[in-house]
Amino acid sequence: MPRIIPFCFFATALAAVTFFSGCTLPFQSSDGDGSGYTFTFSIDSNPKTLDPQSATDSASMTIIRNLYEGLFEMNEEGNLQYAAAKSVAVSSDGLVYTVILNDDYYWYYDKNGDDVIDDGETWSLTAADYVYAFQRMFNPETQSPYRETFACLENAQAIIDGTADYTEIGVRAVSDTQLQFILDYANTRFLSLLSTTAAMPCSEKFFQQTKGRYGLDQSSVASCGAFYLRLWFYDSYGSDNLIYMRRNSANTDARSVYPTELTVHIRNSQQSVADDLTSSESDLIMTSIYSTDYENEDNYVVNESEATTLGLIFNPNSNVFSNQKIRRALSIGIDRSSIGENSDGDLTGTSGIIAPAVYWNGTNYRESYPETVITYDEATAVQYMQVGMAELGIESLDSTKILMCRTLMDCENLHDIIQTWQDIFGFYIGIEEVTESEYWERISDGDYTIAVYGITGSSNDPASVLEQFASGNVFQYVDEEVDQQIIALGKCQTDSELLEQCAALEQEILNDDWFIPIFYKKQYCIASAGNTDLNFDPFAQTLNLRSAKHFG
Repeated sequence: MPRIIPFCFFATALAAVTFFSGCTLPFQSSDGDGSGYTFTFSIDSNPKTLDPQSATDSASMTIIRNLYEGLFEMNEEGNLQYAAAKSVAVSSDGLVYTVILNDDYYWYYDKNGDDVIDDGETWSLTAADYVYAFQRMFNPETQSPYRETFACLENAQAIIDGTADYTEIGVRAVSDTQLQFILDYANTRFLSLLSTTAAMPCSEKFFQQTKGRYGLDQSSVASCGAFYLRLWFYDSYGSDNLIYMRRNSANTDARSVYPTELTVHIRNSQQSVADDLTSSESDLIMTSIYSTDYENEDNYVVNESEATTLGLIFNPNSNVFSNQKIRRALSIGIDRSSIGENSDGDLTGTSGIIAPAVYWNGTNYRESYPETVITYDEATAVQYMQVGMAELGIESLDSTKILMCRTLMDCENLHDIIQTWQDIFGFYIGIEEVTESEYWERISDGDYTIAVYGITGSSNDPASVLEQFASGNVFQYVDEEVDQQIIALGKCQTDSELLEQCAALEQEILNDDWFIPIFYKKQYCIASAGNTDLNFDPFAQTLNLRSAKHFG
């Protein structure tokens, strides 16, 4: 018999949705419940695509979260919750997942742009839409970056290898409301993966109508979620770029939607986003930039999460820093007990990779697996440095600079570390602070010797943090053994097996010293006072404002 997986439930209205030609359904609104507000927020770049099977940037995924309805969602404690699904059963061998969908979700496309639900502008969200989404994901023409993520699905590897057709992927519609996922091997992370934007549905009939433009402009996006896309305007030479969404009345009976509208300013940097809040251009922002301006509790509500680990990365083409002994010397030569003291809590010292905000199924990872402390030891650090230089046949190190940008952290917090290195090793390391755009360009081009780099998982999952070290990452870390262990994380059959393997892999990466952790860094969702229930994901850096409320 299949076993039922327990979830936390959303409160959902069970009334059937009725459509009337020529009029909209009434908005859910009542005095004092915080509904009916137009929320305004800013994102730091133009979304690259609103195609869930293709999008990887946080700007795109934030908009997608508000337009589409996935099967499940994940809360901040790493617990899964139902969204479009209302139940799930898993076979005893962990290879078959049977999902029952709610039958009161609808697609909506405002064909004539009159903000009225007219005949032919809505159609039911069904299991077939999820099947088609996964077929698109595995269709080579889509070039989806998520095929390997779902490699556990039946026939996935054969499709990737080109020996099976993408329509053979192990996702089946048993009926309009019954969906089955068939796996080649058990994966305890599978339901978690179904909460990501990549697993959101796609309507085949609408996709075919877009003629290759799906997700690329406002006329090629249909909504099955809380909001629908009313306007998407972007001019790379202009300043009034924005996305405008309205509450999707077709789905308010399925699940409450509190805001009436969302206005999204498209900016070109995190600093511009932060400036929007202080100038009252936005009601809320997501940012990594800490400011004491936000400490005024009368004006702002701050949701903060230690979701990122900042550390040093090294150019693999550097002859000197390719030496593991020299990298180990630098790591041991950091007194992590005192760094970040002047950051107003934004930074804390760390020896680990997986940040304190990471949970798995309601369990905090760091509480179960405390980081292995890297003890500051001046004498040992000097010994490692001397051995490393001897291996390279050099007597001293040339001066160099650490590349960084302000959106990662305030560079003042590096000064004590650098000064200690100068005192014990006798060579100069400076700081080269550049703009956010130049930073990413130079990281991508390998135009640095040492750089500060942030590691954040794509979701609230310890395995997703470690997956950032897979070959093909932007900071050019390559280790075949690490790659194999990352693949093995997707084949763990139990939670305990997954967590044990994560702990072992984290330690193996640390032992190599290609990434030297220094700080845990907070990510922020900051809102003006009176705004509550903001669903902020500090890992994917997304917002889902379905339940957001405003009390003026």
